[in-house]
Amino acid sequence: MRKESMRTTAESRVHWEHLEEWVHQQIQRLTQELLEEEVTEFLGRSRCARWLPLDSGVGYRNGYGKPRKLTLGAGTVEVRRPRVRNVEERFESRVPCPQ
Repeated sequence: MRKESMRTTAESRVHWEHLEEWVHQQIQRLTQELLEEEVTEFLGRSRCARWLPLDSGVGYRNGYGKPRKLTLGAGTVEVRRPRVRNVEERFESRVPCPQ
């Protein structure tokens, strides 16, 4: 006697429809975080920390510049460069963003 199954088996496939978009967002987020970390290192304090008059660095964050497009092998991402004001030396990012 032959036994037949009434269950249907769904094909087991991984859907990669949104993978490229997710990777693009992760690259954009990582690049923005790198820019923020550079400014934190440059100023010597975190984003929300106030500076004391005794601190050697007097500079401060002043918002963001215009959105810039950075073209990478995985595509083009848009980043906003943090602005720094009231510093003796000019802040130069090591992240290659177009001027």
